[in-house]
Amino acid sequence: MTTGSDPQSTEPPTLPTAAGTLARFLESPRSYALVVPTVNACVAATGLFIPWFMEPVSFGQFILISTFVQYLWLLDLGTSQLITRTAARMKQAGMGKPAGVRIQGILWTRFYLAAIAITSALLLAYFFRDSFKVPLPMPATLLAITAGGVLFILMGHLALYRGLSNYVQFTANNAIAQVGLTVPRVLGLFFGGLSGCFSVLILWFGGIAVNMLRRDPLDIRYRPSLPRVGRTIVGAFPLFVSVSLWSFFMMANRWFVAQLADPETYGQFSFAAAVLGLYAGTFGTIAQAYYPKLSAEAYAAEPFALSPRVVNDALKLALVISVLSSIGVLTAKLIVPLVYSAYAEAVPALKIFLVAGIPMIMASWLMPIAMSARTRPSREIVTVYLLAIATLWAGTVIGYRMAELEGVGVGVIVASYVMLGGQSVLLRRSRVLSIRDAARLVATVVLLSGSVTLLSVFVAP
Repeated sequence: MTTGSDPQSTEPPTLPTAAGTLARFLESPRSYALVVPTVNACVAATGLFIPWFMEPVSFGQFILISTFVQYLWLLDLGTSQLITRTAARMKQAGMGKPAGVRIQGILWTRFYLAAIAITSALLLAYFFRDSFKVPLPMPATLLAITAGGVLFILMGHLALYRGLSNYVQFTANNAIAQVGLTVPRVLGLFFGGLSGCFSVLILWFGGIAVNMLRRDPLDIRYRPSLPRVGRTIVGAFPLFVSVSLWSFFMMANRWFVAQLADPETYGQFSFAAAVLGLYAGTFGTIAQAYYPKLSAEAYAAEPFALSPRVVNDALKLALVISVLSSIGVLTAKLIVPLVYSAYAEAVPALKIFLVAGIPMIMASWLMPIAMSARTRPSREIVTVYLLAIATLWAGTVIGYRMAELEGVGVGVIVASYVMLGGQSVLLRRSRVLSIRDAARLVATVVLLSGSVTLLSVFVAP
């Protein structure tokens, strides 16, 4: 209550600044859900630009050796997942910095593993450089492995920030790292070829890693002994198996086909596979923003209580994907020869790969839910993934010998359905999906992909 004698404030009201608004946005979980998928969409867009100025043989080599950048960090043997889990427990204990024996021990272990991974990959690439029909250009391959090793180190601190719920550092550094795969990578590729591309990525990822290590350095006092390193790896390994098998499934046919196809044909395959990879990867990133809240609810819910919601959301996504695949199938024969004239021969395979995208993206959507379920059946997860990988290998080899790239696409479809069916079984075993909802999901995806197949065969042959 005021009186007439109360002095009136002469200071203007404080208005929120742009910097303050940005800081508050980055501190919220929504920042990752909005920023990272947007940046990944930009990565996909620039990825579609790359084959426009590259001829098929060079593009095939680019796609093949890029797997070292994308997947070398998987050789951390699960320590990324372990550090996230440990950091989350630290946060619950009121610790916000990577101090202490446990967290520093994992960071040091990852550093050792990065050195081992880089050295092993360099030696393997050198000794097996002539084992594929697609030649591996050694200077660019060595640079790609080095870029993957730098990303390996960078991922450890990203995992730490994720566990500490430090969304400012996690979102900002994650987004900046992804930005390196847009214009910087394309410019390096355009002006410096394969070696220029991966040199740019080494500098880009290296700058981010140095900045994070300066902010949260490794403490020499907590460098672990070899027995402690061994215990850390043993503790992390179960987390490594399922994630690595999934990632291997997503990229393995690049190496399978490299053993079968000549460089020109491999370039055509790489174009179709790159489109599918960008297509599936974009929706996989969206799934990373979708599943954490759902997983948290699943922990508190009764068995199968969320089954209708999970399936209904998945079927809405399946419908969207089917529409996009239909558009791609109808327009591929017109757009590809017009925009990517060097890849016109890839059109038949591309249309099949677009059909494969429907079950593959649905499996990708369900994967993080199955992995984070409260009653996760670990042995069944390994069995499903190994079965899907074996199907992919057999489908690739048999399909290529029978119908070359179109046969490879059919093999991808079959393997994707094995993975989708397996994910549905895992979610049933985890008491997330009911049998009825799991069957409804798989049957609907079969119907939708079958419809797009008929569209491709009879409307846009």
